[in-house]
Amino acid sequence: MNSILAEVLYALCALLLASASIFLLVREGRSPVVRWFVASCLALLVWVVTLFLFGRSEDPGYVLLVGRANFAAVSLAVYFGFRFVKAVAALPTHASDTWLLWFSVALAVISAGTPWIDKAELVGTGITGGHETIYGPLFGFYVFHVTGMLVATLWLAFRSSIRVASPHRDRLLLLGWGTLATGVISLVTNALLPYTFNDFRWIDVGPLSTLLFLLAVAYAVIRHQLFDIRVFIRRAVVLGVALSLVLACYSALVLLVTDKFASSESGGVTRFGVLVLAFSFDPIRRFLEGRIDKLLFHEHRSSPERSSANL
Repeated sequence: MNSILAEVLYALCALLLASASIFLLVREGRSPVVRWFVASCLALLVWVVTLFLFGRSEDPGYVLLVGRANFAAVSLAVYFGFRFVKAVAALPTHASDTWLLWFSVALAVISAGTPWIDKAELVGTGITGGHETIYGPLFGFYVFHVTGMLVATLWLAFRSSIRVASPHRDRLLLLGWGTLATGVISLVTNALLPYTFNDFRWIDVGPLSTLLFLLAVAYAVIRHQLFDIRVFIRRAVVLGVALSLVLACYSALVLLVTDKFASSESGGVTRFGVLVLAFSFDPIRRFLEGRIDKLLFHEHRSSPERSSANL
């Protein structure tokens, strides 16, 4: 892959993963769907960043450290993706989920801290002079774990999409196809080709395929209200407009008071104006929320009424 194009795509992947994580965590950090999606994004972010650094260093010790961190991130990402899809399907948590979590964490620790999965990294010995990984005795088991979690995620997404009603069906189908595209490409370019054919030329394609997963999630957000983007937009617009109004009113009040009244009296009048603005903030916020809901989401609000009328 062209180095400039690869670096641009790496930067785009990292930016999207980081910005999505920060935005959703700040807005709806208590939602299980958001928490597992953010965890998936952060693990994928580590995978993308470490693989970018992996191919751009000539220090064997540093490359080995980064390569092991890369393996560890993938072990966690596949589990977090599984829990994300399960949360979207609104399925209950079982004891096996906790065991799988600890197993994935343990495998990540083994990946990062021992030679059992990533035994060594050779610099400049690949087919095209790139890096080459010497795999440890547990690498086959590691690939089995990653593949198994991806298969479980796909099975959960497509199976649940048959049993639930729309729009959850459409969300799950999109997540299933996005996971399938990213998972298959990554397994081929980052596991099958390097391990079987010693071909490391395509390892950049794996992490960049996360764009397909993010694209599926973005379409589910926009088209099928995943994460309830309506709430995000309303909060951002309402609070932004309300805060701007309050600041504008306060600034105007301060200018008016300092211009019309003596300095000995302006302090009390200013404090009175601040109290008025503070108590009026919540009514302004509620008014703006109603207007924005009506303006931006009129169709969404009226669709249940239309569907009930059709019944």
